[in-house]
Amino acid sequence: MTVTPLALATALIVSTTAMLADDSSSVTPLKDAFDGKFLVGATLNGWMLSDADHPAYELIETHFNSVSPANAMKWGPMNPSLDEYELEPADTFAAYGAAQGLDMIGHTLFWHSQTPDWVFEDEEGNPLTREALLERMRERARMMAARYADRVKTWDVVNESIESDGSWRKSKFQQIIGDDFTEQAFRIAMEELPSDCVFLYNDYSMTDEGRRDAVVAMAKDFQAKGIKIDGIGMQGHWGMDFPDTKDIAASFEAYASTGLKVHITELDIDLLGRDRFFGANVDIRKIEVTEENNPFPDGKLPPEEEERFATRYAEIFDTLLKHSDTIERVTFWGVTDQDSWLNFFPVRGRTNFALLFNRENEPKPAFHRVVETAKKH
Repeated sequence: MTVTPLALATALIVSTTAMLADDSSSVTPLKDAFDGKFLVGATLNGWMLSDADHPAYELIETHFNSVSPANAMKWGPMNPSLDEYELEPADTFAAYGAAQGLDMIGHTLFWHSQTPDWVFEDEEGNPLTREALLERMRERARMMAARYADRVKTWDVVNESIESDGSWRKSKFQQIIGDDFTEQAFRIAMEELPSDCVFLYNDYSMTDEGRRDAVVAMAKDFQAKGIKIDGIGMQGHWGMDFPDTKDIAASFEAYASTGLKVHITELDIDLLGRDRFFGANVDIRKIEVTEENNPFPDGKLPPEEEERFATRYAEIFDTLLKHSDTIERVTFWGVTDQDSWLNFFPVRGRTNFALLFNRENEPKPAFHRVVETAKKH
């Protein structure tokens, strides 16, 4: 039989396509690479929760066994005014996670940011009393328990109430309730949510000595008082040079002294940097985008930058794996570079690179380096 050039070309295309498909299917899912070490999570933002066909879902179902909501469960988005509720995104999150059998994180019960002013005020706009604010917090915890706690079992009870020097953040919660705001929040959660829920304290820059030591002291104080605290959340909004992996390791050792598990709750690596800003303080003034701070606006990185980024991810995961007996979960803050918050913070509108999947939903060199690192442990 004579094989025509057209038939040969078609056969080569089919063969090549089949090889590519095989290569794709041979990629080790993240959740499999870290099976027996820790859970691997992703974060669903509003765009994903409003679009059932969002391409991120395929990646989530392939690679992750835990999910967090970016904003859907925060007080402001859920309850922007006294009698106004926007529950559909949180409902969608909980329903999706349950349908997929994923470990779900309730993020977050109490946070000074994205909590609307009405929470702290009476009908005349005057500051609430301590007792009234505690009751308002209890009402929120009760509602969250009734609506979601049968499916959502891990909760960031308080987010970011400690400053980097170890002092209490002077939030409106703190100003009205006092220095025991965080303690009262955990007491409320303990009384209103089911006993099988896991309660976390969550914060950024958790390698800072002042914050680290204060969190350890707080956890031990709660334990001595019989207040339920089950884990410590390290957000992990890290950069290319900061923090040093030695400081990350030292923090794991410090938190392990409490006997509690560590959850890496919001991991990403800011390739482009944050100038003078470290951590994740969302209240800072945004920087305007320029050619200097936005060097790759087309979303394509030179090979040397891809390699530098992959190396940083590999060294971080090498550190995590060395302390896997302390770590319960590692959650990425997003799914792909396209949906990363670092495209908007602290520089509004730049094209940043923060995660293991690119803007075409494909695994990056950093993904493969992370999986290779897992195989070595």
